[in-house]
Amino acid sequence: MAITFIQERKKQQRLVLILIAVVIITIVVVWFGFFRKPATPVTGGETQVAQVYRIPELDFFILENPIFRDLQPFDNIVPFVGEKGRTNPFLSY
Repeated sequence: MAITFIQERKKQQRLVLILIAVVIITIVVVWFGFFRKPATPVTGGETQVAQVYRIPELDFFILENPIFRDLQPFDNIVPFVGEKGRTNPFLSY
């Protein structure tokens, strides 16, 4: 009986160590990911402004392709006619 209690205690100690390691890794990732200031490149005294937002250029010429001109819209979808499903879908066939 005493052997099983010792084994369970060792398992709990390992799990506690694993939990502490995961918490430390999480704190390190959060610290370096959110709270650390990014390094600014030093260039000859000039400040470079990075273009953060770009205006997307839309090319509508692709819609004039003959493949797209031949497409036709769907007709109205007709409702399903017939028996729907089985009485008990959880029974095997």
